[in-house]
Parts: sequence; structure tokens; C-alpha cells
Amino acid sequence: GGFLFGADDGYSYLAKMRLGTRGDWLFTIRYTHEPHDGALLFFPYILLGKLTGLFVGTDNPDLPTALALVFHGARIICGMLLIFCTYRFVAAFLRCPESRMLALVLISLGGGFGWLLSLLGMSDLFDSLPVDFYVPEGYSFLILFGLPHLALARSAMLIGFLLLFRALLITESPRVWLRWTTLAGLVWIVMGLCVPFYIAVLYLILGVWGLAAWLRARQFPWALFWRAVSAALVVLPVLLYTSIVFLTSDVLGEWSAQNLLPSPHPLHYVFGYIVLAIPAVVALRWAWRKSESLAHATPLNNKKGVPFAFNPRHLRSSASYLPYLLLASWIAVMPVVVYLPINVQRRLAEGVIVPLGILAVVGLRLLFPHRRQWLRARRVVLLLTLPTAVFFWLGTTFSVLSPGRPLFHPRDELAVMDTLNAVVPRDAVVLSLKATGNYLPVRADVKAYVGHGPETINSTEKEALAEQFFAGKLDADAHRALLVDVDYVFFGPLEAEISDPARSWAEDLQILAPCTVDDSYLVYEVLHAD
Repeated sequence: GGFLFGADDGYSYLAKMRLGTRGDWLFTIRYTHEPHDGALLFFPYILLGKLTGLFVGTDNPDLPTALALVFHGARIICGMLLIFCTYRFVAAFLRCPESRMLALVLISLGGGFGWLLSLLGMSDLFDSLPVDFYVPEGYSFLILFGLPHLALARSAMLIGFLLLFRALLITESPRVWLRWTTLAGLVWIVMGLCVPFYIAVLYLILGVWGLAAWLRARQFPWALFWRAVSAALVVLPVLLYTSIVFLTSDVLGEWSAQNLLPSPHPLHYVFGYIVLAIPAVVALRWAWRKSESLAHATPLNNKKGVPFAFNPRHLRSSASYLPYLLLASWIAVMPVVVYLPINVQRRLAEGVIVPLGILAVVGLRLLFPHRRQWLRARRVVLLLTLPTAVFFWLGTTFSVLSPGRPLFHPRDELAVMDTLNAVVPRDAVVLSLKATGNYLPVRADVKAYVGHGPETINSTEKEALAEQFFAGKLDADAHRALLVDVDYVFFGPLEAEISDPARSWAEDLQILAPCTVDDSYLVYEVLHAD
């Protein structure tokens, strides 16, 4: 299927790319039958689909393979971009190449004690996996391994901050620094097109940063305020558009509402970040003291606007100390916001590994000033934080040694889905079990009646209906009501496992002959009355 983990979501990304391949510019949900207007969501995947469409058409059985190849090409490119942007962001605060590299490794591959919980048989502690196994927003290795849109989004977030840092060093007329804040806002638009919710996370970070600067300087930080607001206003239309879309579309609104991503028990966050948090807490005082000259230093008169990110000699200006407060405020607020009463709690941890990794390295330097101590401490931290990424990579890689669903699909099933794509109308609704429907929109330009948790409206109810349908347990009225919303019924080995032997559910259905493979795979057409 093209994925080693997170196949359910991975197939939904390929289905979104297929929309672009067939010529669509707007996203529509492929896993629910309810009609709805398209919206400018998941735009990077739409563009990747259009790129794929330049070489492979929607009627080509090789399209799913091409989509997977393009997806992973984008994953590699966006992952490299994220590593580069992370390094540039780290270099804004750390001078020593060794410190920069350690921070980069910790941010890119570091995790917590998820590996240890797994070894101890406690991977389901408090009915939840360790956070470093399933919360990509809180780490980076999951993003590098399989989520190109999140890699691009975080890259854009970090680039925007670097541009805002540059604007803070310019004290001339607004016309000069406004160029850099506008650029920051434009880059953040890219972030918003990848993940609209990140704009809200960005606003939260900017707000806490401004509050920290106000408290530290004991006067309102007008320089930071106007620059941050001007950049934030550039990306605001994307947030407003997305909000309007979800508020005005019943289908998209329901999809958003049932996309529940709660934070796990607080101890999971403790286990996930304790190794980096201990030295980072030590460095919080360092970051706070770095900003000591905010209220007293003479502003830098820098006509060229050379940022300290590229020239550390400018670190002694009052404006150049403001970013240190960003590091401190970013990680200080996260333990609180990940438990705000919203449905996507854990997504609020986006990017926290970046300032945490930087401050952890600084804390290690402060705790172990002698080189021999520093080297030992570095080895210990790496030995404690890297195993989760290694375990995860090994586990997913070795999963291919036992081919099975959802990572693999029978050849006959793929052949039937390809034939279905060739003979049925576009956007026809196909009923199957959820596991079958999850991959179906990747192989064919159809909608699955049920196939994805959040993206299937009333997924739990529809999943139960589908199971009862094939088991022959629906009464006549419920049976007819279900088929009103369905154009075709897909019957394969998964459906056969729960089907009643007589297949009474197929009495009023007509077999679609081209989509038949022995008696193992059948597609039935629902004959609707005119």
C-alpha cells in the first residue's frame, strides 16, 4: 500500500492526491456519502496529485503506485527542508558547532521513554501509547518518517520566526521592517495551507512571547507587538477562510468535530520529555537572563537588518535578545495548553521539541562545563532519547516480513478495484467494510460509504450498519434506507468473514460482471428507482 505505519491516514493522503490527479483544486471527503462543497484544504496533497497527473492518468492501474512514490519523494524533500530549517533556527541561539549538531539530532530524532515503557510491557499505560510513538506534533522523527505536510508546515513556521527575528533588528521606519514581517506572514500562509490549525498555535505562541517580553521589560514591547501583529495579519485570511468553511459546511464541520485528538494522562508527557526537560529547566534561567538588557540596552541601528541568526556578533542588541524569551515562553506554556478543552488537544504541542532541544543543550553545557563531563552527558542523553526512534523504525521495517492488512492487499482485490474504477461513474458511493473502504478511494475515483474514522461522518454508526448489512441482521426498512445512499456494494474476503451464508442482503442487487473474480470478489450494483 505504500506505508509502514499509520496506513489508515496514509491512504487518505493518497486519496486526496488522487483528487488533484483527476483535475480537482478543492478537497472533498472521499470517505463519506453526504454531498458537500469542496474547500481549499490539504492543498499540498492536491498539488502533489496534479504533479503525478502529469505522468500517469486516473485510468492507469499504476496510478496508486505513482501516488505513493510521489508522496515519499515529497516526504524526503520536505524532511530535508525541515532538517535544514531546524539547523538554521538552532544556529540563531547556539554558536558552537558541536552544540548545534547535538541540538539538531535531539530535535530531529529524539524521543522520550516510550522505548522503556515498551520493554517493561507498559506501552498501554493509562490506556494510551507513549506520546513519542504517536504524537508527531510533539516530536520530529514521526514527521520525517511519514508526514510530509507536517514537515513543510513546521519548516514554514521556523522560517517565519527567523524572518521575524530579522525584522526585530531593524529600528528604522516601518517601511523597512515591514518587508520582513510580510515575508514571514507569506511563509506562514504556506504553513496554514498545510495545517490550518497551526495558525492558531502560532498566534498562541506569539501571544505568550509578547506577554513574557512585557513582564521581563516591565514595559509594553511595542517593537515586538507591531512586527508580530503585522506578520500575523498576513496569514489571518487563511484562518478566517478555514473557520468559515467549517462553520458553514455541515459535513466539514461534523468531520472537524469528530476529529478527537485528546492528550493522554500527564504522566505520558512526563515520560516523553523528562530527559530533555531536566536540563532545559536549568537553561530557562539562562534564557531569561539573556533578555536582561531588554529595558536598558540601546537599540541596534542596523540598516541592513543583518540577523543574529547569521551573524552572532549582533547578539548584544536589545532586540536580538527577544528570541530567547520565545524559547522560554514556548516550552513554559505547552504543559498548560495541551489540556485546554478543545478536541485537538495534543496538536497544541506543535514544535515544542525545537525550543526544548535547544534549551536542553544549553542546560547540559551549564551543568557540565568541562569537556569530559560534557561528552559523557551528551552520550547519556543520546542513549536515553534515540532508542524510541530506533525501535519505531525497526518495528515498522520488520512489519513487512509478515505481509498482511492494512499494509498489504491481495492482488485480486487490487484488480477488482482497478476494474471498478474503469466501469463505474466518478464519485459513486461504494459500500464495504471499513477496512476495505479505507483503501478503495486510492484505487478508484469513488467515495467509500465508510472507510476512515474522522473523515466518515457518523463513522461508528455507519461501521455498525455496514457490518449488520453483510451479516444480514438489518430489518427490511433499515436495509432499504441504507441502500438509498449507496450505488455499489463491494464484497471481498473481509466481507465474506461476517456475511450470512445465503447472502440474503444481495437479493435485490445486480452483479457487476467485469468486477468478478471467482466467488471471492463480487461487486453489486444497486438499482435505484428513477
